[in-house]
Amino acid sequence: MFIVTGGAGFIGSALIWKLNNEGTQDILVVDRMGTGPKWQNLAKRGFSTITHKDELFAWLETNGRRENVDAIFHLGASSATTEMDVDYLVRNNLNYSIRLWHYCVEYGIPMIYASSAATYGSGEAGFKDDHELVPQLRPLNPYGFSKQKFDHWVMQQHRTPPFWAGLKFFNVYGPQEYHKGSQASVIPQFLKQARTDGAIRLFKSYREGCADGDQRRDFVFVKDCIDVMWHLYKNRGHARSGLYNVGSGEARSFADVARATFAAAEVQGGRLEFIPMPEALRGQYQYFTQADLTNLREHAGYHEPMTGIEAGITDYVRNYLLKDDPFL
Repeated sequence: MFIVTGGAGFIGSALIWKLNNEGTQDILVVDRMGTGPKWQNLAKRGFSTITHKDELFAWLETNGRRENVDAIFHLGASSATTEMDVDYLVRNNLNYSIRLWHYCVEYGIPMIYASSAATYGSGEAGFKDDHELVPQLRPLNPYGFSKQKFDHWVMQQHRTPPFWAGLKFFNVYGPQEYHKGSQASVIPQFLKQARTDGAIRLFKSYREGCADGDQRRDFVFVKDCIDVMWHLYKNRGHARSGLYNVGSGEARSFADVARATFAAAEVQGGRLEFIPMPEALRGQYQYFTQADLTNLREHAGYHEPMTGIEAGITDYVRNYLLKDDPFL
């Protein structure tokens, strides 16, 4: 059995799609389903059962010891970069993860968990996933802080699962993110703007030397993310346990993303417009991110090419966003 926390969410449900494609449906989905549309991410997926995230440890106490748990993919968290309730983030993102880590240690279960590129903050310390750099990182928001503190806690542990990997996901986009609303990638809203009025609106820049629309991020296709996770699980006997960046390895501008969206949607003569950035974002805005993939290549042995934004956005727009059924 595989346990996937956040299994009804964006990356989690995409991973379950991958697991199904690899021939397994023996999956425990752990999530908080609520009353929103998240359930649709699982409508076509095969799995054993679902349990609420707050009931996972009771389930493990009752069932986990006699189940053959192959691995825990811990992808569940509050991922809103606008969340300001730090007590909640510490409880939900940090302490929950610590408790799950202890369970994996006690029962010898591999653990692959989601960290975040938000831990890098403004990037002053670079974007390299070397362990000795972890204490130097200064996130720009409470979400990044909660992820950073778990990474830092992990670095201090002498007892570990038989294999573990903390994945610093960069700007992930792709199918299954529809329930995230304003926290989804920019591509669905860019597509809507492009098809509605032929214009895509980008934030103005408030940093000297950075033109409007030239803010650059490492955009990574969700299919690449789940391929990395499956590779790490399959090669857990050879890959080194540790933190790994998961990105494309290339920083691309929001203007590039907009142009790729115009092309994928076959919108002719699309134009870019620049709007003020909300005051609340200006102090915590990342102007540049770019994953250093050296460790992923050398220590995890992952050598598959990452999907460029033109190819990724074309797949996302034409095969999902523009279809009646956009789900994996």
